[in-house]
Amino acid sequence: MHFILFIKPVSLVAACAALFSAACLTTASAAAPGGNVVIILVDDLGWRDLACMGSPVYETPHIDALAQSGTLFTGAYAPSSICSPSRAIMLTGSQPSRHGVYTVVKNRGEKSQWKVIPEKNRQFLPKDYPTIGTVLTEAGIANGAIGKWHIAGGSPSNGFDEGKLGGYLGLPINYFAPFKLGFLPKNVPEGAYLPTFIRNAGTDFLERHQNERFFLYFSTYLPHDEINNKGEDPDAEGMFRLAAPKPIVEKYQRKIEAMKKAGENLQGHTNPVYAAMIEETDRSVGAIIDKLDELSLREKTLVLFISDNGGLSKYTSNSPLRGEKTTLYEGGIRVPMIASLPGKIAAGKTSDEPVSGIDFYPTLCTYFGVKPTDSAKVDGEDLTGLLFAEKSLGERDLFWNFPSYNEPGDPARGPRSALRRGDWKIIHRYEDNGYELYDLKTDIGESKDLSDSQPEILKKMRQQLDASYKRFGAAEALPPNPAYKPD
Repeated sequence: MHFILFIKPVSLVAACAALFSAACLTTASAAAPGGNVVIILVDDLGWRDLACMGSPVYETPHIDALAQSGTLFTGAYAPSSICSPSRAIMLTGSQPSRHGVYTVVKNRGEKSQWKVIPEKNRQFLPKDYPTIGTVLTEAGIANGAIGKWHIAGGSPSNGFDEGKLGGYLGLPINYFAPFKLGFLPKNVPEGAYLPTFIRNAGTDFLERHQNERFFLYFSTYLPHDEINNKGEDPDAEGMFRLAAPKPIVEKYQRKIEAMKKAGENLQGHTNPVYAAMIEETDRSVGAIIDKLDELSLREKTLVLFISDNGGLSKYTSNSPLRGEKTTLYEGGIRVPMIASLPGKIAAGKTSDEPVSGIDFYPTLCTYFGVKPTDSAKVDGEDLTGLLFAEKSLGERDLFWNFPSYNEPGDPARGPRSALRRGDWKIIHRYEDNGYELYDLKTDIGESKDLSDSQPEILKKMRQQLDASYKRFGAAEALPPNPAYKPD
């Protein structure tokens, strides 16, 4: 059954939302058990890139065990379809229209290729923009960011206590030592693999803070590719490529070849190097969980696992989802998510509740018993009632805003916004002010645009989208670019 939309004036919607959030906070606070939190954020992992999500090739025993120990969310979303804004949104709980981080580094392509003038992009969060680290530091709760940072020029910043092995660049120049980035390990054995140092720094954080409440933001570079060039300039020409230890790559070469000979369906998961990088990702997750077990902290620590955006089609397959990283189709934003806390979160459960990484900030505030720096800028929903008391969030609007250019020649990677409510999803194209409408219940692959055949639903979804534009102060339209040259 599809939802029924009740349209209200924007001011009334905002008022009701505030009252609802306050009620949820009170209820959820009673349900949230308190303790520690570890967020494991992986990079460019597609919706089906785990064995527990149906991959016939990739081996992820530690992540599968994590899912079995808690709830696996199959209707979860990244806050953005590309890394920097996704991370900025998750750590602040704020839509990009509030802090200005819409895309990576800058709008791409020449200005003459832009049909409309995109919103000005900030490469990094403003230095004074608060994150979850800000409120935890002020509350005296230990916190640290290990691994990929990519929301500021250096790590730690924006309120975090500690930061290691992360910086301004969102991918390694090389995965094997000697590493060419200043914020990565120095004086290490030649050929050493970067993920080993990331996981060791993560387990070291847990060791050092085992006797106090803590928050660990553990952010892998995997399974993102590397850019092999000679310097640290993020705009330098280079060759993007995957990189993993040779024995693991060879293992998957044999496995994939054997599956092909046996006539098995690999479902597009045919790259042995990518498969090896996912196994290394799984090994990092296993190291964190094993350390929590070793320190007798597993039942005191909420673990949240999620990806920053969808997978890249040149390395993996997001099928049956349409699209990939940098698009607002499901393949670009729908990602696997796991929540686990033994004894507090139901084990072995699968949920299709629509949730997002933007919800992590308010969830952590409730869990740690701290107040947001500015509640008016918290745009996600508190998940503690859902996680610990299995209380549905009810019907809600999930909104993505990308008024930017990633690849001017591809409309799917140009300025767009999207909104999901219930089973319906609307996409707004800034360039031609056009709309697409999809029924995700019957068409998860977004193959049938129903904008012409469902005018009433389209009208209601447009009203919801317009309300989100106003609520978040996001651009409802972008002006034509007088410098645009079609040829």
